[in-house]
Amino acid sequence: MFIRTIACFFLVFMSAHADAFQNEEWNLLSPDKKVCVTVSSKSNQLHYTVSYEKRVALESSPLGIVRDDQQFSSNLKFVSKKENTIDEKYTLSVGRRLQCHNHANELTLTFENENKKQVYIILRAYNDGMAYRYHFPGAADGIHKIMKEESGFAVPKTAKAWIQPYDLNVRSKPCYEAFYENGIAVGRPSPNPAGWAFPALFNVNNLWLLITEAALDEHYPGTHLEDKNGNAIYTIRFPEKEEATSSADPEPTSQLPWTTPWRAVVIGTSLATIQETSLVANLNPPSVIEDASWVKPGRSSWSWWSAGGTTRDFNVQKEYIDFTADMTWEYVLIDAGWPDMKGGSMEDLVKYANSKNVGIVLWYHSGMGREKDTLSYANLMAFPEERKKEFQKIQAWGVKGIKVDFFDSDKQPVIQRYYDILRDAADHKIMVNFHGSTLPRGWERTYPHVVSMESVKGAEGAGRQEFCDRAPVHNTILPFTRNVVGSMDYTPVTFTNKREAKRQTTFAHELALSVVFESGIFHFADNMKSYQALPEQPKNFLRKVPTAWDETRYIAGVPGKYTVVARRKGNAWYIAGINGQLTEQEVSFDLPFINKETTLNMITDGKDSASFATESMKTKGKNIKIKLVAKGGFVLY
Repeated sequence: MFIRTIACFFLVFMSAHADAFQNEEWNLLSPDKKVCVTVSSKSNQLHYTVSYEKRVALESSPLGIVRDDQQFSSNLKFVSKKENTIDEKYTLSVGRRLQCHNHANELTLTFENENKKQVYIILRAYNDGMAYRYHFPGAADGIHKIMKEESGFAVPKTAKAWIQPYDLNVRSKPCYEAFYENGIAVGRPSPNPAGWAFPALFNVNNLWLLITEAALDEHYPGTHLEDKNGNAIYTIRFPEKEEATSSADPEPTSQLPWTTPWRAVVIGTSLATIQETSLVANLNPPSVIEDASWVKPGRSSWSWWSAGGTTRDFNVQKEYIDFTADMTWEYVLIDAGWPDMKGGSMEDLVKYANSKNVGIVLWYHSGMGREKDTLSYANLMAFPEERKKEFQKIQAWGVKGIKVDFFDSDKQPVIQRYYDILRDAADHKIMVNFHGSTLPRGWERTYPHVVSMESVKGAEGAGRQEFCDRAPVHNTILPFTRNVVGSMDYTPVTFTNKREAKRQTTFAHELALSVVFESGIFHFADNMKSYQALPEQPKNFLRKVPTAWDETRYIAGVPGKYTVVARRKGNAWYIAGINGQLTEQEVSFDLPFINKETTLNMITDGKDSASFATESMKTKGKNIKIKLVAKGGFVLY
């Protein structure tokens, strides 16, 4: 009887202890106390919720992670918590705001599983969002594999979404080059069975949310999202097994200790929070380059878009160098085919460019999937010693940067290739632009010489009519999605038609993209003769428009309809807007940074889609009204 009583007491105690854990919760507030993150146990699993000013941003969302040797997704026991404040300032070399303030409250929760193995869940609350990641402590004891992340984002079911299908194309080479779905209901299945890509924009409860990934390193693949059951719970999905440029498994592997990338959400009541955030860069480690003064953002000409074969023509590239110097742009990009240069050597061309104060950027293949091919510039990036020799050679020539193309997968070995290239390029003071690439995840903070990445359905697609037809709307979505997470090498501002496809945007719309879009090196893709033929005022605008902005402000707009943005370089402001609609759009806005009567120059659409109108306006920055024609645009400066 006595033994039975003790046994009953023990069962009651253990049940009470388990219930107490199930009802226990941990709260984290942002510095301004508007963002609240709550972690709790529900049915023996951890979940979190997020609110902004007491409005639900994310409903109960799953947490958990499963290794091949241990599970950390259920029946976890709370061990301890640690609180910390992040408060630091740093400077970027490229981006929409170069001076950044990383300010957040951090909470680290330690849990252990049935085998007494621990996992840390590290959470941060910012004034403009939140993020979390996992960390496995311990000493190196062999290679571990993560089989699954339970991590998810439960978006309220009344939300609308601007979200891109994960681009697992017919070649099984994903590179984030799909169109965004425009304001669809959450829970709708992706047109691609591989799910959805980051970043994903949502509007719900008078809040805007942008969900993405940050601080991806060599110990993890790039991930994306899936909504398996159509219930608006978007969970983490590893790369697809069939991604062609790497035969590796999709699941991440590493020794301990091991830290995953951040799962991040930008949150605010206005699209200004989305467009102006530095959260993705904030979540990355500080720069590993002590002196990055050699990283020089700028503008670039590029002959490949209009005439690909000219990359092999020494004399044509000399003409582009002369044109670039006349435009006061900083760079010429010489794309695929340059090793077969006819009429002169690349070394001599670089010397000529340097004499004109123009930098040369050269194209290379990443080497992914080509490791067994004969060694050439199309795969030498795969071989450490050959890559270093190449960098040493082109540095001696005076080459300023490289464009590395065709990564075409998010598997872990591919992510490792990015890091290998970045480290070697830094050693030789060579800037890097990635194409056919993964999504930016804030690397520009740690490696300031990452001047841009493609990962966008950009103007290279302008030879297809579908792209031209969808570009006006597409262009109004990107400032609130893809371009938020990092510099975007869309290669815009094209006035001529590419092949048989007919451009649908107006000339003023194209001109405005030089401000609406941000890229550390901004490639103007059209034929030099197209720019030379412009009227003097638009041409002079392109001569002076900067890159690497000191400040960016959202002015007006709705993704899928229109957008107006203001950017500052030094004391000069540039304001631009585009309309993606088939009808006129009148925009009315204030410019709060103008506090006295100021004269602004305006370039907008002329009598037809292939002409400009120019005028000057005196304003104190209040109640500015501009009528945008269908698919049109404007710039103010």
